[in-house]
Amino acid sequence: MAKKTPSPDDHFEVLPAGEMRRKHGLYGENRPVIKLDPERVPEPLRVLIPLAEKFGISDDLIREDVFANTPNKELTILKRALEKFDGQLDEWLAGPEASEATKPSAEYIAFSAMRMSLDFL
Repeated sequence: MAKKTPSPDDHFEVLPAGEMRRKHGLYGENRPVIKLDPERVPEPLRVLIPLAEKFGISDDLIREDVFANTPNKELTILKRALEKFDGQLDEWLAGPEASEATKPSAEYIAFSAMRMSLDFL
């Protein structure tokens, strides 16, 4: 089935973040459960899977809420881990799956979202 190209008639809801969060329940306690397959993660990065399962939230509003409610000690651990594996993350996340995959894996999405968390740290 071909993807539908959005048209000007398509409805996209645009609301301030707080309203969107309240209307759709986009809070950390409603976050999706993330369970990743180690076989789909490069071996050197598998040690980061528990962090990706916790912080690899693809929804910006939910991710922001999770970070706002996470103790600083945990955020420091995350920041140090991401910095330690920066080169390997660059290699994987900028690799073929970034440009060639029509549907990135859940693992790729979680690690990418976790990496975006550096914006909050």
